[in-house]
Amino acid sequence: MATDGFRVSLLDVGPVNASVICNDTDVGFVERTIGGALSLSHVLVVTDDLELMRSAGPERRMSIVASGLSDVPVRFDEVRSRLGLAAQDLDGCSAIVVDMRWGMGSVSAAANFERWGGQCDRLVAQLGIPVISVYKSELLVEDQLLAALRGHSHFLSPSGAYSNPYWLPPDYLTGASLTKQAQFLLGRIVPEYAGLALDQDSGENAASGANPGWIATRKRITPRSGNDDIWKIRCFGRLRIYLSDGTQLQWDIQGSSPKRSKTLFACLLQCGERGAKSDELAELLWDDDVAQEVKRSRLHHAIAMLRKTLGGARYVARTGEYYSLVPPSGTWIDVASFEQLCQKAKILAKTGMDAEAIQMLDAADRLYTGDLFEDMSPEFSDADCLDWVVPRRMWFKEMALKVLRDKAEILRGQGQLREALACCQKALSADPACDMVHAEAMKIFHAQSRPDAVARQYRLYRSAMAAVGASPDSDELADLCRKLMQVDENKRI
Repeated sequence: MATDGFRVSLLDVGPVNASVICNDTDVGFVERTIGGALSLSHVLVVTDDLELMRSAGPERRMSIVASGLSDVPVRFDEVRSRLGLAAQDLDGCSAIVVDMRWGMGSVSAAANFERWGGQCDRLVAQLGIPVISVYKSELLVEDQLLAALRGHSHFLSPSGAYSNPYWLPPDYLTGASLTKQAQFLLGRIVPEYAGLALDQDSGENAASGANPGWIATRKRITPRSGNDDIWKIRCFGRLRIYLSDGTQLQWDIQGSSPKRSKTLFACLLQCGERGAKSDELAELLWDDDVAQEVKRSRLHHAIAMLRKTLGGARYVARTGEYYSLVPPSGTWIDVASFEQLCQKAKILAKTGMDAEAIQMLDAADRLYTGDLFEDMSPEFSDADCLDWVVPRRMWFKEMALKVLRDKAEILRGQGQLREALACCQKALSADPACDMVHAEAMKIFHAQSRPDAVARQYRLYRSAMAAVGASPDSDELADLCRKLMQVDENKRI
């Protein structure tokens, strides 16, 4: 295996599920990464990079196939079957190398990365050859990196192959108690601990780690079984929960009120581990004309229906007067990834890595498919008792506009003025009165030496503000307009 000119012999690695995390910034980094492996009989490269696929000539000792991992939804069983057949068709295939950049096209990369590790384990067991997943470090946000760490039993680096102490076999990931998982990990790190008895029966409600007995949960916090789903929760636009097979959770079950079930779920999701008080939830869902006893009775029914909708009582916990959401282990939420992508883009842009920053911004832009919980009924989202939607909705919308503005600014610096202007136009279609985007558009027109367009853009800003019954908060845009037009006038002189 070659990374940055060094080699690791795959002959010494054996049939392992390994990962490579590299910092190569060239689009052909996968090809160069496997350069040292080409001395083996044959390498199967899995990628959706058309440029890399075109670059492979018949003289290379590798075959390249499309991954199918970029499909939406990803069907991992089909991908694994396809790759297994492709490897078996190669005479003397000695390794499968997977280009993991497909994750940047997936809005739920973290959840998919973790599931991918289990598919690699099964391929290794089936074929008896290494499966090596190559990640580009600059394109990983924190939860994606952690998912990649959990998914592979070994790391490959220029200095050799290393056992991954954080890896769990698929059976332990999906079918063992947390106690047994901890016991397995301890045994990997410290061999003497392999037989340590952590799973002694001390009573159903005995304290276990961070789970004291006064919380009404079982001693063993049940992990997902092989048949359990990992949720992918989309909060931008319509509230949606996608299950492992790509289907959406259905809210309109018999006996429930879909509007109230979705509102209850969204509110508990936003409240996090602390949860929300039952009285607050009742006030949110029913108006003041309903008696308190009736509200409490209706809330109990609504909670029961939500539990039924989600697939079990374990997903909504009650502790005293508080209800809280308990999503399955491995659940992915778009708002969390969105914030991480924005932060990562900011860091990359500050360090001059503009191309990588744009990829982060593009991923964030794909995630933002509409206002937070935009299908929430106003009677619930605008409720006075819990100010839980509107402030967050406004904050995320501003962040989404900044994503487009920041991308436009980078593109303008690179001289890609048409593409930069398209970003501004997209942002202004969402918020015609956004002053920071109008300012960026004026700078783009200035870069095109179009003072007339600079002035027109400022007039559009004034008109948009008037349309919403507002006046400009400051004279900054007026000053910018005069400054840019003055510079253009001086150029003509």
